Amino acid sequence: MAIRPDDAAVLAKEIRELFSEAEAVLLQRIARALAKGGDKPSWAEEKLLSIQSLQRQTAAILADLEAGAPGAVERAVALAYNRGIATAGGELTAAGLVHGAFAEVQPTGAVAAIVSETMARLTPMSFQIRRSVVDVYQQVVTQTAAQTALGTMTRREASRTVLERLTKQGITGFTDAAGRRWNLASYAEMAMRSSTANAMLQGHTDRITELGIDTVIVSDAVEECSICRPFEGRVLSLSGRTTGRLKDGRTVMCSLAEAKSKGLFHNNCRHSHSIYLPGITKGQTKDTSDPEGNALREKQRAFERRIRELKRQDAIASEFGGPAATQARAKLNAKRAEFRDWREANDRKNLSYRTSLKAR
Repeated sequence: MAIRPDDAAVLAKEIRELFSEAEAVLLQRIARALAKGGDKPSWAEEKLLSIQSLQRQTAAILADLEAGAPGAVERAVALAYNRGIATAGGELTAAGLVHGAFAEVQPTGAVAAIVSETMARLTPMSFQIRRSVVDVYQQVVTQTAAQTALGTMTRREASRTVLERLTKQGITGFTDAAGRRWNLASYAEMAMRSSTANAMLQGHTDRITELGIDTVIVSDAVEECSICRPFEGRVLSLSGRTTGRLKDGRTVMCSLAEAKSKGLFHNNCRHSHSIYLPGITKGQTKDTSDPEGNALREKQRAFERRIRELKRQDAIASEFGGPAATQARAKLNAKRAEFRDWREANDRKNLSYRTSLKAR
């Protein structure tokens, strides 16, 4: 029995769907506001004056989001922490250390700290969302006025085209510690996946630490990235006090803290650790690097991003109607079919929640 980091994606699903639905609804509200009014000469002025109505709608959507997010975060983190404890209990039992394997773990405050850290990442998003919605709306109005002044397209056509271009990557503007920019739903999912993965590892660590075990071994994750590959199958010390050569000849690579500082267990990391008992635990005996698998996983994520993008375009086009809406739906269906054929050809799972824009 071992911690499965992919479980973090499942545990983060509720948060992703909350934010995905909010993003989809916000984009549709922007499109709906822009689609009204036809091609009246006063179109641009009316649109800018109606921004307060859009802000009220945004506030209502965010109020629902803010009401649902804390509970979803607490449930996911608590479940992940307990799953880590249970995993450690299973490992201890399998090793014959049944005494105390499933005893109650003394609270360490880890769950509350992880929940607090997660909310500290998610809560400021409301301000950024409000600003992004207004920025996108104002840019569309301004650029549409410039486009239509040339007389090459109607205001409806121009506003739809500009809006689709600006929202190609969703509602963006969220930056992580490494400086990478994310859209709304992807950032929320990344934050939640990292938190639930950390909670599982913390529960596992708290359980075995209480029993005096200080060494763990890093898992072998298929399709691993180059950052984590050097740590696969290596022994780490939880406290940093266990160093050098162990009695079975294995060497402790470094402390868990040092491994993390070098990138192990990064955002969306697929690795975990399990108990290492010198002379009992069987270590990794061969190179299991899988760069080809990692390339396939990256290709799948690219497909999923493209389908989410086309879904956003479809949602926007549906508000304007006409041939463009039909074309947007056709492009979406064609990409879905291409993705299905690629998955079947490469024996990949259909992770439908990865392309969902709305909660089901």
